[in-house]
Amino acid sequence: MGRLRSAVAVGLALLFPGLGHLYLRQWVRAILWSALWILAALLLLPDPATGGTSAERMLSTVESMSLQGQFVLLSLILFNVIDAFVISVQQARYDPDAVHCPQCGGEVDEDIDFCHWCTTRLGNPSEEESTTFR
Repeated sequence: MGRLRSAVAVGLALLFPGLGHLYLRQWVRAILWSALWILAALLLLPDPATGGTSAERMLSTVESMSLQGQFVLLSLILFNVIDAFVISVQQARYDPDAVHCPQCGGEVDEDIDFCHWCTTRLGNPSEEESTTFR
């Protein structure tokens, strides 16, 4: 199951930066990768070509783009794919016997009463902590 999940995440990340992260439920990373790639594309792509089929217009736009611009966009896609793959491998190593935070799912130490990943309180709070002040 872990290999299939990694393959799907990598395939989606190749289609468009951030899609693999959406599949892995990494919402913030998905938004950041997508926004970064769109911003770079807006800054680096020349004015789109007109006339001809959409494939011809896309090809002529990419051909008129500088080599540095092509390198930047392809590098962003490559790093996005690597990041999605690494996250999918980390998620596949999830240990079900360990104690996990109910809020973020991160593995936590049994000796502490809060999640060091998202600072959620763990266990049953004592009565004095559950008192609300108005």
